[in-house]
Amino acid sequence: MNYKILFILMFTSLSVMSQELDLDATLEALRNEKNQKELNQNIRRLENGTAEDLFILIEYYNKDDDKKNAIIKRLNKKYPQSTQASMARMMSFLDVKGGPEEIEAHFKSLHNEYPDVNTDSEKNLVAMAYAEVPNGTKVMEYINSMEDQVYRVAAITMNIDLMEPIDFDQALDIATKEIEGAKKLKENTALSNLLKVDPKSVYNDYINMYGKLLFKAGKNEKAYMYTKEAYDNIEDKDRTLVENYAFLSSIFDKNYEETLPILSEMIKDGKIEKRYVDQVRMAYKTLYPNKDVNTYIGSLQNGFISKIRDQVKPLLINEPAPNFYVTDVNGKKATLADFKGKTIVLDFWATWCGPCVASFPAMQMAVDRYANDANVKFLFIHTWENVADPLTDAKNFLSKRNYTFDLYMDTKDPVTKVPPAVTAFGVNGIPAKFIIDGEGKIRFKLEGFEGKDEVVAEELSQMIELARKGA
Repeated sequence: MNYKILFILMFTSLSVMSQELDLDATLEALRNEKNQKELNQNIRRLENGTAEDLFILIEYYNKDDDKKNAIIKRLNKKYPQSTQASMARMMSFLDVKGGPEEIEAHFKSLHNEYPDVNTDSEKNLVAMAYAEVPNGTKVMEYINSMEDQVYRVAAITMNIDLMEPIDFDQALDIATKEIEGAKKLKENTALSNLLKVDPKSVYNDYINMYGKLLFKAGKNEKAYMYTKEAYDNIEDKDRTLVENYAFLSSIFDKNYEETLPILSEMIKDGKIEKRYVDQVRMAYKTLYPNKDVNTYIGSLQNGFISKIRDQVKPLLINEPAPNFYVTDVNGKKATLADFKGKTIVLDFWATWCGPCVASFPAMQMAVDRYANDANVKFLFIHTWENVADPLTDAKNFLSKRNYTFDLYMDTKDPVTKVPPAVTAFGVNGIPAKFIIDGEGKIRFKLEGFEGKDEVVAEELSQMIELARKGA
């Protein structure tokens, strides 16, 4: 499951606890106590103390599983409704191996052990596991069973964020069906009774998410209604909210003086899609009718491209590529010689690799840019498999997300027991990318992924251009 969100949930709970007790200071004092007698007295005091005291001991015994688990049981028995007990139960999900079915089974065992406590946070962990499939029916089954109706709406937002990259239509459908329920929180000011969640903040997060989905779906008028409300009410605005608001506000309010600087900065940062360029053109012509709009737009675009080209030039190398082989989806072997005269991009990846998946929107942008160029070829090579049927796993993974990648397989050699292609290139970590020119020379090699999608796509494009020009 997505442990990043699990950690966010746990740290949110920790922030609530820290308001009541300085956990760090108390824990540090315990760890620094040199007098054994004094230490034992402090431990006994904490063992018979509050839920906060017991949670400090859980942290103190972090590397001693037996003692830690004993304190967890004591905490859940003595203070089952506490935030600390919920936190300890949530942490137990980190030890679950397997998929959503195993996570669901773990939840049911916890629920049976503590039938009378609120387990909304734990239910959300099960929902999120199913969101990564995605299975919207199971997601909503657990969300709809939640007692805290404010937290329920917050959980929908979290789960849709997980589902959206995998199944956009399903995510939008759920968000649309639940918007009226979210609106019921709009005028609430008091924290929810059970989990003490701020309803106004939850509502703002929901409409921010919903506005982004509508914008992506091209439903601009409806998107603007929710985007503007989120923009007006959220103090700490994320970049996507600011950019979507500027674009939509420019269309519907024509407030060009406010939006042109933001839109222009977006072009400079790589958002060079036609719709953004057209809106900059409209705003600039309106504000500056006597100036050359094409020169202005060209300067924005060229500035971005020149900056990226200057950044990638120092990475240019000239090394012979190994004579690797992979197989296509039909089992046909492909070798380096098959691509002679073409510039090829090798992307080693795996379905379980988070950074690989994070890089795919940028990679799709690059693939789309060269879709009609027969002299540039992308090979998405699935390697380091950890399932019984890696081909089916990889094909299903890409099709669910609508990626139009040419899939190749780097399956383990039956004799050497290693995947031959990734081994030939000496890869230490994935994602790993190699750009090879028409003469079979490696011109760029990269590992890992970071940065905005538009920037990464342009970096790759500039590398391809430098490689095939023999720079």
